[in-house]
Amino acid sequence: MKIIEYLKAFSPPEIKRATPLVSMVLALILVGFLGKVGEKIFDAFLILAIPLAPEIFKIIRSVAAYTIPININLLSLLIFILLFFPAYRFFDRNLLSRLKKAVIFEDDFDFGNKGWRLNYWHSNNADKTCRIEQSAMIFEAEDSDLISPQKENGACFDLEDGIYQNSKYEISCWVKADKNSTIGFKLWVHDTRGQGEMKFPANFYTPGTEYEEVKVGFIATKSQALRIHLHYKAGKGKISVDRVRVVKV
Repeated sequence: MKIIEYLKAFSPPEIKRATPLVSMVLALILVGFLGKVGEKIFDAFLILAIPLAPEIFKIIRSVAAYTIPININLLSLLIFILLFFPAYRFFDRNLLSRLKKAVIFEDDFDFGNKGWRLNYWHSNNADKTCRIEQSAMIFEAEDSDLISPQKENGACFDLEDGIYQNSKYEISCWVKADKNSTIGFKLWVHDTRGQGEMKFPANFYTPGTEYEEVKVGFIATKSQALRIHLHYKAGKGKISVDRVRVVKV
């Protein structure tokens, strides 16, 4: 939906990252609002129902009266948000900067697709060329399967949680190929605006038949976001990718 896309585009980084602390605060605000709505509905019900059974509803009303009052003033809420998010960002960034080898993201594909964009350069056979099966990302494509002139394609993931400007990160994955494969692979990262690009290896390579680790470094830009590409070039055979990981170093 366009409205949701616009909201995501213009939301503060902390909301877009949807960190647990922000989610908790937003949930508390929502619960408070829904509680006030529920109270009004309950009061209206009692007004209509008390004449039918006054003694019973008198008891119910006295029990329901033991609540914690929550008064939400829109101006106070706005001031709270304006103060909370900068403070949260400050503490989150400073805490993260002190951590070494902090795992920011990890996906072993055990539970299907957690947000990867498959076949980002399109495909003539999408179900074959890029898929998740048996807890791995699978790439299998020959030239005729792909649309791009370079005969390249892949899967990408945008990461905004825990990415802070000038912080250093290590992105890694484990990759292997079927025997006699010629399909090539590289790990390619940059921010969501195409800046800070890093690739490893520089040229495509075909891994061995046992899983081997591929790593690349990244220094976060002012976009405070990271795009991970599992990128391949068409060839014979099949490549499997597992355990994609982002570590703050």
